[in-house]
Amino acid sequence: MKISAIICAAGDGNRLNSSKPTPKQYLVVNGKTIIEYSIDKFLELEIIENIVIAINSSHTEYIHNIIKKDAYKDKVFIINGSNTRLKSVMKGLEYLSASGTTHVFIHDAARPNFSSSLPNNLIIAAKGHDGSIPIIEASNTIKQLKNEKLKTLDRSTIIESQTPQFFEFKAIYNSYRNLAKLTTGVNHVTDDAQVAELAGLKVNTFKDNKKNYKITIYDDLDRFKMESENMSSSRVGIGFDVHKFGEGHNIRIFGVNIPFNKTLVGHSDADVGLHAITDAIYGSIGSDDIGSHFNPADERWQGADSKIFLDHSLLKLEEFGGKILNIDLVVIAEEPNINAYKNAIKKELSGLLKIDVSNIGLKATTTEKLGFTGRKEGIAVQTIVNISVMK
Repeated sequence: MKISAIICAAGDGNRLNSSKPTPKQYLVVNGKTIIEYSIDKFLELEIIENIVIAINSSHTEYIHNIIKKDAYKDKVFIINGSNTRLKSVMKGLEYLSASGTTHVFIHDAARPNFSSSLPNNLIIAAKGHDGSIPIIEASNTIKQLKNEKLKTLDRSTIIESQTPQFFEFKAIYNSYRNLAKLTTGVNHVTDDAQVAELAGLKVNTFKDNKKNYKITIYDDLDRFKMESENMSSSRVGIGFDVHKFGEGHNIRIFGVNIPFNKTLVGHSDADVGLHAITDAIYGSIGSDDIGSHFNPADERWQGADSKIFLDHSLLKLEEFGGKILNIDLVVIAEEPNINAYKNAIKKELSGLLKIDVSNIGLKATTTEKLGFTGRKEGIAVQTIVNISVMK
């Protein structure tokens, strides 16, 4: 299967009645925009090859900074949507029609709280069908109001549908293309499953939970803010390392080789930068320092690449349930001047830590010729890492 996702984000969110002019899908909640919660969950799935976001052409300023993220390059594509959800989905399907996509998720940007396991559950539920959708059962008494008369309905036969919804691509694409022939009430079609129903497709269901709600009114936004903040706690770790200079022709710092008339001396490759980061990560989860995990007296680590140590700390972080939010680095040295290498260092760290370069702070300073760094005897690096931990 070649699976893509379409995220509908062209709405203005007028029903939210927010005091801010920003459309609801671009409001920031707990450090990132609402739409990014959905993008990130799809990107966590290695099976997703393309994510197409259908936006309102007047919202370019809001999406611009989001799509600059390194993590979104090569997988996230922006197209202009339309004035209705149906037309926006159709544009997304047309965009993907030449991509070789075999299956597609269709999702609303204002529904950021779906579980990370839901997409895989929908894929499983769709076996033997043309698609599958998440549903919740009605828990309240359901009544129909018509001509000022009430009628109680059998709630055991009533369900609510959610997104993302999952379909075999050609089946849903052809259903959309033929929609005008299938019904005269196109304006009353409210989701993709209804399009599938009208086309006679076989759609299975997966019982989901009520946490996958759509942010429609301000109470929904308040709820998501509260739940998002309660889902994680923040922790901080500090790392500090020092290595002296020796004879050589380059130094290795943060995984980047910098030409220089000296080198750094240590039991491993003496990457003072990665050592400081590794200790900061260990510290953020209350673990022992790098020397406890990798004894410097152990010959196995003689000349070892410090990425081995960093990878171990990241594994421990993952087992702890933590995720790096941002990291701040200070290089303390009279020489060499690393300013010309800052971009290369940030790019390297972005790949190693799996965070965007915008979440990496890197500064260089001196000690005004005081102490061992002032005497040009070595380099020190200080690191602070901020992590979130799911409760």
